[in-house]
Amino acid sequence: MSAGRYVDGYHCEVVARSPDAAGEWYLATTWADTPDDALDWLHHQAARLADALDVPRDDQSAEQCQYTTPVPAVFREWTADAEFRAVQCAALADGQPISANARGPDRVCGSGEVEVLYSLAARPILRPVLTFFGSSSVDPR
Repeated sequence: MSAGRYVDGYHCEVVARSPDAAGEWYLATTWADTPDDALDWLHHQAARLADALDVPRDDQSAEQCQYTTPVPAVFREWTADAEFRAVQCAALADGQPISANARGPDRVCGSGEVEVLYSLAARPILRPVLTFFGSSSVDPR
């Protein structure tokens, strides 16, 4: 954690970006009180996103099949990895941002398939610790 600052919560977000379609969409965002709350929310969002993007193998285009691991599988694997969850929880508690990312083809605004980057991320909100006279100091806790 940064000296002279304390964590006041965690900003969590789910974003889809497509350089090909020149767009960025914030799909969901929240404020979490603890690293565990942040990861619980991100894992729930990952499951929702995976369900929304999952298509039967027969309905996948040739372009989707070129990806070794489809986006839904990436996010399902991430949510199932308890050991990595503990690593990310510790990183958040230590003041570091975390994320899970995947990319794959999708249709955007009715156009042909374009590459879309999906990101689920959380970062600590750091606030300065103020003394009685308004100067910053390290929190003695």
